[in-house]
Amino acid sequence: MTLFNRAIALVCCLLPQIVLANLENYTVATWNLQGSSAINESKWNINVRQLLTGPQAAGILMVQEAGSLPSTAVHTRRMVQPEGVGFPIDEYVWNLGTRSRPNNVYIYYSRLDVGANRVNLAIIARRMASEVFVINSSSSVLTSRPAIGIRIDDDAFFSIHALSSGGADSLSLIQNIHTFFNTEGRRHINWMAVGDFNRAPGRMQEALDSEPGLRNATLIVAPTEPTHRSGGVLDYAVLHNANQTTQNTTVSASIMFNQMRSQITSDHFPVSFVKKR
Repeated sequence: MTLFNRAIALVCCLLPQIVLANLENYTVATWNLQGSSAINESKWNINVRQLLTGPQAAGILMVQEAGSLPSTAVHTRRMVQPEGVGFPIDEYVWNLGTRSRPNNVYIYYSRLDVGANRVNLAIIARRMASEVFVINSSSSVLTSRPAIGIRIDDDAFFSIHALSSGGADSLSLIQNIHTFFNTEGRRHINWMAVGDFNRAPGRMQEALDSEPGLRNATLIVAPTEPTHRSGGVLDYAVLHNANQTTQNTTVSASIMFNQMRSQITSDHFPVSFVKKR
């Protein structure tokens, strides 16, 4: 077999993986770590680290109320700030291993709370992002937080933290994410918005159903167990598969009790989104 034929054979072997790549191939998780306290560094080094390591580790973790990053996270100096966007976002590398046996993840961090430094947003990913996004809601920028996102190949992932007391800006955030990708050159991209919506999935579904453009273009994936100590389900995902007219998925959501090997230091429980076995 010639070198050219070997190359063609290799491409043919890899092609199905490329074509079939979708949201179901990722292990995604979210956690609001309630991060504004003296033990914030401990939350990252113990709790967040546990979610990123082990047999059921998250490959992409959305963090709300991220507080300050661990001191061992190192800025990559790569410019990832989307052009024309006022909210800051930076890329860091965090080594979960040792110097001789590194275990690196990338952190995309937006310090939105320049005062208390509490309600910041972050995304942690095993792979470096191909592109970074910051998408605002239609609410006032003085009250509403943007959604931050990353793209890996043809899949985009967003960390969302809607306003407290009912998540009044949650629908607007989803609308604007959908509008952003429903444009020439981006319609082929699947997206998944994950985080603390501060409203029950049923109420969110009613809001999505009220918008004709979103009714069949989105799908909510939520756990059946409470994600907040109050007993409510507030942390879940809204996803969009670009190749589907009517949305369906084999992704399911569940609380990550087995992954947390120490006491959960937050009023929210971490939630994972993985392909059903």
